[in-house]
Amino acid sequence: MRTKLSVFIITFNEERFIEKCLKALGWADEIVVVDSGSTDATLAICEKYGAQIFYKDFDGFGAQKQFALEQTKNNWVLTIDADEILTEALIEEIQELLKDEPEADGYYIKRKQVFLDKVFNYGHERKQYFLRLFKKELGHFDGKKVNERIVLKGSTGQLKHNFLHFKTRSLDTYVEKLNTYATIYAEGEYLKNRKHALLAIFIKVKYEFFKKYFLELNFLNGKEGFYWAFLSAYYLGLKYIKTNEQYKTVKKQLLF
Repeated sequence: MRTKLSVFIITFNEERFIEKCLKALGWADEIVVVDSGSTDATLAICEKYGAQIFYKDFDGFGAQKQFALEQTKNNWVLTIDADEILTEALIEEIQELLKDEPEADGYYIKRKQVFLDKVFNYGHERKQYFLRLFKKELGHFDGKKVNERIVLKGSTGQLKHNFLHFKTRSLDTYVEKLNTYATIYAEGEYLKNRKHALLAIFIKVKYEFFKKYFLELNFLNGKEGFYWAFLSAYYLGLKYIKTNEQYKTVKKQLLF
């Protein structure tokens, strides 16, 4: 008998991609969705595909995904984001793996980026590996608000095929998301009492663009590769600037 699998996803106004995401999960034994207050068609789409829906106020990605993990009922779980879609080859590979009890306790899966409808065949983002498939009893999320990761007490393996990550179809939406992430980052950095010198910000932002565009070969991804490198550098600078401003704002509040 095949090992059963639960898939869990966190959502907030994800109607642009969630249906494609869920269409690729019809074979899973359980789909758990934890929403943080969507006002678009996200929940209606999730109901259409038979997902179990829970609500939780958003308090960072680590806490949100840990809560979603705790709602699943099967020991093997797969975590994906609402803007990620499994390829047919990856689905077949996972199904084959689950025909028997997998040898490892968790598996890293390759993520390939799609940015402004362009599939990136070059660059660092075309071959990043993430721990996504694992035994629930052996894994948990750390408490990070952004860039959260799974802590697994067990052995790991690596799957051959990839899933697609649709970063955005709209520059406005993506820039808004970067601003939100930078704010969360800055709040965490303030708690660590960190600040950034202006010269350091200037140098790091310049280098980030050079690294992304030239060293990581994003220039081979066409104009979308340029946009990606530029926005990656912008995001890095925005995180550091917001950290400094957060530090200054809180310090001023303490004085008054």
